[in-house]
Amino acid sequence: MELEKDLALRVQEVAELRRRLESSKPSGDVDMSLSLLQEISALQEKLEATHTEHQSEMTSLKDHFGAREETFHKEIKALHAATEKLSKENESLRSKLDHANKENSDVIALWKSKLETAIGSHQQAMEELKVSFSKGIGTDSAEFAELKTQIERLRLDYQHEIESLQSKQDSERSAHAKEMETLKTKLMQIIKEKEDSLEAVKARLDSAEDQHLVEMEDTLNKLQEAEIKVKELEVLQAKYNEQTKVIGNFTSQLQVVEEKLLELDALQKANSEGKLEIETLRQQLEGAEKQIKNLEIERNAESSKANSITKELQEKVLMLSNLQDTLSEVSQVKETLEKELQTLKEKFAGASEETVSVQRCMQDTVNKLHQKEEEFHMLSSELEKLRGNLTDMEAKFREKDEREEQLVKAKEKLENDIAEIMKMSGDNSSQLTKMNDELRLKERSVEELQLKLTKANENASFLQKSIGEVTLKAEQTQQEAAKKHEEEKKELKEKLLELEKKMETSHNQFQDLRAKYEKASSETKTKHEEILQKVQKMLVDTEEKLKAAQEANRGLMQDMEELKMQADKAKASQTAEDAMQIMEQMTKEKTETLASLEDTKQTNAKLQTELDTLKENNLKNVQELNKSKELLNVENQKMEEFKKEIETLKQAAAQKSQQLSALQEENVKLAEELGKTRDEVTSHQKLEEERSVLNNQLLEMKKREFEYIKDSDEEKASLQKSISLTSALLTEKDAELEKLRNEVTVLRGENASAKSLHSVVQTLESDKVKLELKVKNLELQLKENKRQLNSSSGNTDAQAEEDERAQESQIDFLNSVIVDLQRKNQDLKMKVEMMSEAALNGNGDDLNSYDSDDQEKQSKKKPRLFCDICDCFDLHDTEDCPTQAQISEDPPHSTHHGSRSEERPYCEICEMFGHWATNCNDDETF
Repeated sequence: MELEKDLALRVQEVAELRRRLESSKPSGDVDMSLSLLQEISALQEKLEATHTEHQSEMTSLKDHFGAREETFHKEIKALHAATEKLSKENESLRSKLDHANKENSDVIALWKSKLETAIGSHQQAMEELKVSFSKGIGTDSAEFAELKTQIERLRLDYQHEIESLQSKQDSERSAHAKEMETLKTKLMQIIKEKEDSLEAVKARLDSAEDQHLVEMEDTLNKLQEAEIKVKELEVLQAKYNEQTKVIGNFTSQLQVVEEKLLELDALQKANSEGKLEIETLRQQLEGAEKQIKNLEIERNAESSKANSITKELQEKVLMLSNLQDTLSEVSQVKETLEKELQTLKEKFAGASEETVSVQRCMQDTVNKLHQKEEEFHMLSSELEKLRGNLTDMEAKFREKDEREEQLVKAKEKLENDIAEIMKMSGDNSSQLTKMNDELRLKERSVEELQLKLTKANENASFLQKSIGEVTLKAEQTQQEAAKKHEEEKKELKEKLLELEKKMETSHNQFQDLRAKYEKASSETKTKHEEILQKVQKMLVDTEEKLKAAQEANRGLMQDMEELKMQADKAKASQTAEDAMQIMEQMTKEKTETLASLEDTKQTNAKLQTELDTLKENNLKNVQELNKSKELLNVENQKMEEFKKEIETLKQAAAQKSQQLSALQEENVKLAEELGKTRDEVTSHQKLEEERSVLNNQLLEMKKREFEYIKDSDEEKASLQKSISLTSALLTEKDAELEKLRNEVTVLRGENASAKSLHSVVQTLESDKVKLELKVKNLELQLKENKRQLNSSSGNTDAQAEEDERAQESQIDFLNSVIVDLQRKNQDLKMKVEMMSEAALNGNGDDLNSYDSDDQEKQSKKKPRLFCDICDCFDLHDTEDCPTQAQISEDPPHSTHHGSRSEERPYCEICEMFGHWATNCNDDETF
């Protein structure tokens, strides 16, 4: 806005100058005014050009600062997200810690209860031992020696276990510390490597901008091609769905065939009913045969009829052999057709597998394209980030240069001031020393800034090198992607050609199979019709013969009746012997005719079964031929669809080639436009040279821009402060996380120590059981000794006194053992209490609170039991001391042997005299 106002003022001034010139224009000064007007117009043009340039610069600066603000906002959002994640992780860790603390408290409570029960039982056992030993008299010294050795062994084992536990804890702590240090070093290395790699990538991507633009165009073209391929894949998937529908149609046709088979079963049932009718006819024939028994006279006629029937049966056998031959031929044709169908199915399966492989290849190419797009987006985003970082670095370099100049100026001023001061006053040595110190400090700051500048220059050169490497890698990846794309294209074209060849071969095979099928179907139809006609003729002939036989039977019955009448009349003429011979001959002939009839029946049944099987086979052949016809039709349709797909693919390839040619033409045009733009750039350079004349007028504009930059720097500083605050919060949260992790490790150590204490308690319980057993044994021995003492009254008083002394010494020894065990139990109790307090507080700091300011709180605990006579803790008070009754009136001297003013060393951790808290071993307590 201010530039526009300045321009408007300048235009007004120019207009006023023109008016003045025109008003005060003499006749002789016309040429001068014209020259002035030309200069003014030239100046106006230059002003307009500079105005446009400044506007463009302002817009670019605004865009730049807007992008910077967006990047800062994004970084702030990312930091907020990171802080939220860390807070969530902290909450989860805290919940885990609470859970672990609860578990530890439960475990510690359990161990407390177990320890208390064990200690109570142990104390009871000790009291029982005391009672038994006070009552008992005279036991063997060998057993006491064994008890002593066993107790010493227990002590040594306990000490060894404590030492092993301490060594294990030390080793585990050292190992954990080493692991933490190694992890920290690894983290620092990884962070440094990531920062270096980010800086390198940022530097590389700045120089690769132009090449990435070209790659963008190439990738867009590739994306368009990939979209076309995806569409083609969708078309192929649709065709695949159609094929699945065709398969469904095949299944429906199979269902229809199954229905036809059911109809055939119905026909077979009808055939069985016909057989039943034939059996009824046979029964009728048997009745006729019974009548034939009486027809012995017309034997010759019936034999001739039997001969004719045998001839007919032979003819039927020949017919059956012919039918079997035709059936074998039909079965062979059927087998050949089945084999051809199987080959076609295998070819179809191979073609479907090839289509699936082509689809997979296409999907792989599409996935690769998507991956390349994602990589491109990632690289572009990294480029933008690197650009922002470069601008930041440039601004920092400028600031450093300005600071150096300011420092140099300040140095010169100081030197001048020193010279003036030296002139004014030669005695002010203190001021001179101060000034010299300030000069030295400023010189040091200048040297530091120079070192920073050299480092920044080195970083800039490294960034440039890394940018060059990134550009080379990007070019290599682009070339490799182009090569892979071309190879995939070639492979797809070769696969398409192979598919076309396979389609042609399958089409030819299909035509051959069709011709063979038509021939076989025509031949089978003719043969089937001939066989049916022959069978029908045979059935008609047999029916006519049956009718003739029935009529002959009726005639024979009439003849038999007439013969009976004649026989009654001619009894006198014929004798009984002749009649008997005739009857025997007739019965023989009858048996022969019956056997021949049974043979004919069996042959007829066989013929009928064979006819049924032939009919079924013919029906099956017809159904299979129909199925093969349908399959061939479906395959023809598929072949036509494949041809259409190939044509569409060819058209798509032609379109792609046209698009490629168009893109090449566009690239040529763009190259020409680039040349033009370069010419324009040279012209712009000339204008910039002219613009150097007008730089004096633009100083005010630069000042305003400088103020604007200052404001932006202040905003940047505020943003950096916010970022530093967030980073500080992150570091605090990291520290909290480390504290929580340390607490977790401490709690784990406490769990391990609790487990070790549990094992120690178990060993003590086992020792207690052993001691109880030994006490029982000793009581038994005491009883035996009493009996022996009662029985042996002749023993002397000296032996009794010696036994009493030995028993007293043994009782004292056992009392000392019991005291030691009680002390160990109480130490374990104290350790468990300390562990439970640490677990309930939930922090590992309570374990190390002995070196802190909380010693006053610990000193306020209940006073421990201490005996001044025995100089021992935790056994009894001086009032309850058992040795007090045995002490003489004069008390013994103190065993301390120190001065009264001297302070005895006392440890508040162990609550024991003899050493200070600073010299206490924490490993013994924990």
